[in-house]
Amino acid sequence: MSLGLNKTKRRIASIKSTQKITKAMGMVASVKLRRFRDLVSHGEEYAEGLRNTMGELFLHDEESKTHYGRENEKATSTLYIVITSNLGLCAAYNNNIFKYVEAHVDPENDIILPIGEKGKAHFAHDPRYKHIDNNNHEVDKYLDAKRLTALCKEIKDEFNKAVIKKVVLVYTHYVNSISFVPAEETLLPVSITPKARADEDYCPPLFEPSARRQIHMLMPYYLAGCLHHRLAESQLCEQACRRNAMDNANDNADELLNKLTIEYNKARQTAITQEIVEVVSGSANAR
Repeated sequence: MSLGLNKTKRRIASIKSTQKITKAMGMVASVKLRRFRDLVSHGEEYAEGLRNTMGELFLHDEESKTHYGRENEKATSTLYIVITSNLGLCAAYNNNIFKYVEAHVDPENDIILPIGEKGKAHFAHDPRYKHIDNNNHEVDKYLDAKRLTALCKEIKDEFNKAVIKKVVLVYTHYVNSISFVPAEETLLPVSITPKARADEDYCPPLFEPSARRQIHMLMPYYLAGCLHHRLAESQLCEQACRRNAMDNANDNADELLNKLTIEYNKARQTAITQEIVEVVSGSANAR
């Protein structure tokens, strides 16, 4: 009986020790969640401003439509930028992204640029994917404007050379604190179609330099702004998933502790009762 008590006691101690870790991780995730929520909120206006500006430039491009507004028909490969996490313990966050990629990407022809250590490891060990690009300037670790801009310049150059047909960003869209869905956004070609204002019929805006030249100048910064915003949104989803996973782990630990405590108390009471019976029986036999 004592062996059973000791085993249950060790299990209780082990669960309490694990629960301390999950509670600490949940607190860290909550702090990061608030930080990334503020980052996404502040970056939304900037990203929307970039889209509106680029849309105005495309609308007033006096020459024939720039190649940034159409796919490279001669190319056969699509570049997919896939955002995943660097760490685990975030429930089904990464698996949902991997399932989405599996359903939409042609592994034989398309190119995958994974952002995040989990994505790099997953695609590197999956023999179905033939074209993996891991040279992403560590943008998975730092939301740094210079790194993002350098990466986007390389992507723009590849698109200009007609090496890739289009550029698609796969990320996790934040719906609310318990709901996140994989989504995609086409970065190139740019598919923004703003409506012209009524007063532009008799007083069109003047661009200096031309709208075409500004499109080419601003394109890396437009791509970097869009990528930065989606990276921040994905990290917001990651921290929310991790916090929910840690909360569920804590709830399961509490439930298991209650069951083990009841089991331990019952076994202890049984042991005490048995000892009393043995003492009473021994005393009766002695008489």
